[in-house]
Amino acid sequence: MSIGQQELEQILAKTISLYNRLRSPEITVRQVSVSPLSVTVSFSGGFCYGCGVIDYIDEFAQQFKTLSGKAKLKVCKTREITPRTFEADYAVKIK
Repeated sequence: MSIGQQELEQILAKTISLYNRLRSPEITVRQVSVSPLSVTVSFSGGFCYGCGVIDYIDEFAQQFKTLSGKAKLKVCKTREITPRTFEADYAVKIK
């Protein structure tokens, strides 16, 4: 089983829309890059560092999995871009 680029982009757009609806203005997500094997998104805003940035990143992956039904995102790498912006690289895994 595989997932095409267009389908992946559609699921990612839905996940970003849902995530932003639930979390904005505390935190906002935007797409940085997408390929059949990987996704990079940016998290920015006035979110709480003490709450654990990784929790936000993991929650995004869980929402993607729920909306997709056949693919999931596995966190590969995170990095701080600015004091209020993080990027997360995810590997796309087919169930």
